[in-house]
Amino acid sequence: MADTNALHKTTFANQRDTLQAALMSLFSGKAEETEVDLSKLFTPTFKHYDEDGGKTSDFSAWVAHIRWLREILTPGSVNLTVTQFLRDGNQLAERHISTTKKPNGNLDTAHTFQFMEIAEHGRIEWIVETVKQRKSVKEGN
Repeated sequence: MADTNALHKTTFANQRDTLQAALMSLFSGKAEETEVDLSKLFTPTFKHYDEDGGKTSDFSAWVAHIRWLREILTPGSVNLTVTQFLRDGNQLAERHISTTKKPNGNLDTAHTFQFMEIAEHGRIEWIVETVKQRKSVKEGN
């Protein structure tokens, strides 16, 4: 079967607010719909490079990771704001600040720096990501 997503151009990576909405959508969908949801944002040859852990994930590993997050995090437990956004041709750089309410009740904050290549049809081809964890505090403290 043909990849119908490749036939449609998407523009979510063209502006700060639409990229932010796309990133937020990673954490808000149903676990069983993860692959379908992510195929709208990422190419089938997508690669994620984690600079902190030295790990590289392909599309299927990325889907598994996001599915796991959707399974363990309650809806609305992740909030992120894109604070810097720069797009030059097919290259994109962004920085976002996030808070995540973990299942144990801790609130984690982080600054994330991402560099991306956007494919011709608008989906993300690769991401190089660095996350600077801030502190984890127990909610209510």
